[in-house]
Amino acid sequence: MKKEEVKIFFEKTEIYFHFDYNIKLRTEIVAELIGDNHYNNALDMPCGNGMISLKNIKNFNQITLVDFSENMIALAKGYAAQEKINNVSFFCGDIFDTNFNDEAFDIIISLGILAHVDDVDKFLTFIQSKVKKGGVIVIQNTNSSHFYSKLIRLYLGVRQLMGKDKYKLNKVPASQVENSFKKAGFTLQKTFRYNQSFIGFSKLFSNDKKYELTRKWFGNVAHNKNASLGSDYLYLFKKD
Repeated sequence: MKKEEVKIFFEKTEIYFHFDYNIKLRTEIVAELIGDNHYNNALDMPCGNGMISLKNIKNFNQITLVDFSENMIALAKGYAAQEKINNVSFFCGDIFDTNFNDEAFDIIISLGILAHVDDVDKFLTFIQSKVKKGGVIVIQNTNSSHFYSKLIRLYLGVRQLMGKDKYKLNKVPASQVENSFKKAGFTLQKTFRYNQSFIGFSKLFSNDKKYELTRKWFGNVAHNKNASLGSDYLYLFKKD
């Protein structure tokens, strides 16, 4: 099953940290999306190393971090201990194996997951049911219909033919995500679009330079420059 491939893939934490600039960027974009709003009960799934939500801990009374990867959860626990963050709990495993009640959370953060799940619609329905009315979901998707995504898939296809990068990502169009939330009774509040891939040129730039270039080209949530060129969408949906 795909989830077993995902677990194996993300136990290799060096893959995650290779894109450290993207973690930094997403941490800041989440902060821009939620602003000064304060949430009682938060869920971050998948949490990765925990940085994105834990660096925004001032916005949450209590937060639960969930991830498939034992190594990622270990890193998140280590960071929480280092920063003396006590209002956090952890779950390592499949989100569908949790016992979360419906409408249990005021905010759910879910970045970098839709490209990896077995069933995109099942996952979206699940997290939509877990947020309270008036609550929000911050979710990321790489729009498979965007020209830049098609270019990336072409590049990855060539690498796969060469025996590299055998892992395949899901193709999820923006319309699938947006229509799912609309049907579930959510309203789109904010969107930020950018590109997270430098398509073969990544090694030419440091993480700091990639961050600088991305910010310069795409701006921030309040002023999302060149948004039409961005294939990666970070959404904030509110449950009506």
